[in-house]
Amino acid sequence: MPDKKTDIRFRPATPADIPAIVKMIHELAVYERAPEECHATEANTARELFGAKPHAEALIAEVNGQPAGYAIFFHNYSTWEAAPGLYLEDVYVRPTFRRRGLGRMFLTTLAAIARERGCHRFEWSVLDWNKPARDFYEQMGARPMTEWVIYRTDGDALDEMADEGRKLLDTLTAAPPPPKASSEEAGGKYVIHTDGGAQPNPGTGAWAAVVRHGKRVTELTDGERETTNNRMEMTAAIRALESLPGEGCSAEVHTDSEYLRNGITKWIRNWKKNGWKTAGKTPVKNADLWQRLDELCQRHSVAWHWLKGHAGHEDNERCDVLCTETIARLLRQK
Repeated sequence: MPDKKTDIRFRPATPADIPAIVKMIHELAVYERAPEECHATEANTARELFGAKPHAEALIAEVNGQPAGYAIFFHNYSTWEAAPGLYLEDVYVRPTFRRRGLGRMFLTTLAAIARERGCHRFEWSVLDWNKPARDFYEQMGARPMTEWVIYRTDGDALDEMADEGRKLLDTLTAAPPPPKASSEEAGGKYVIHTDGGAQPNPGTGAWAAVVRHGKRVTELTDGERETTNNRMEMTAAIRALESLPGEGCSAEVHTDSEYLRNGITKWIRNWKKNGWKTAGKTPVKNADLWQRLDELCQRHSVAWHWLKGHAGHEDNERCDVLCTETIARLLRQK
């Protein structure tokens, strides 16, 4: 146990602790004989602990002002208990500061946090060869769950499983097909407002369109998990024009994207002449979408208008709301 001259402090970690935490994470990976499997950086650890949607929390132990150890934990849930649990992902004490009772202090502190938060369980894993740690945990009153076997999926196997799941999610979350205009409405002009974006850029994105035709108003929206602002702006216009019936419709497309408006009204002519190359002879970005948009513009009579975003226009603001809601849905499904 520490003597009276040793100043030991436990506290919640702050963003300023990230460099020390990441360094200790890599020290733990070396101790657990798998340094090549550790991919923690200051950037991704800061995002996970202190980002807009943190997935874990951390405690720091300091001895005489020096970082001596850390614990990272998060909540899980038990359906049988109908209550949350606390899961300890990492607990690590640097060799210099061991045999001072810090490990016990970490566990008892986290047990107190678990009870204060209404948790019915406090759990963690330990490598089977780490006998000193296993003996210590059992002395603390913990017991191995020998009847349970942990299964893990990562790397290529996780990618393959996720690919199959995304295909299913796409069928479950895809926007319903837009209603086709009636024959009575077929002669009128379609007024279309579009918007799109990604958070961050590139990142999870969404597109949206409001299509007005007479008294009919159709809202379209969907998104992608890996995309860009420009691709979502273009996709919004493409999906809106694809919703028009037959051929030869008259449409006005209103967008707050100068990239989209300038590309389709100015730049595209030279791109086509150059075989979808820029003046500098480099491939045109998003050529697949520009080509599809060009096909649709040849099928219908389309006028393009730029408007300032977030300026109070009802349909533009509605598109922005639809994009925000779609991105939030996609992020929840991750």
